[in-house]
Amino acid sequence: MTEPVGILASSKNAEAAKKFVDYVLSEKGQEGFLKLGYIPARNGMKLPEGFPARDAIKVLPIKAAEALKNTDQDLKTFSSIYGSN
Repeated sequence: MTEPVGILASSKNAEAAKKFVDYVLSEKGQEGFLKLGYIPARNGMKLPEGFPARDAIKVLPIKAAEALKNTDQDLKTFSSIYGSN
């Protein structure tokens, strides 16, 4: 997943955030991402030209707790490579 979407628990306008997420995940919203060259999150939609079939893409499992253990070091490494704001 390259372009995640979600609602933060601290959202000040959860209702509007839900409407946005619902739109992004709708067929119309996913068609917009398709036009930008992204693989749609919805099944049954065409893929951008040159992309492999959805079932041919190997999805790597992730253990969130394990991935978050090195957050501080990961941010430092990222900043040293790409710079920071």
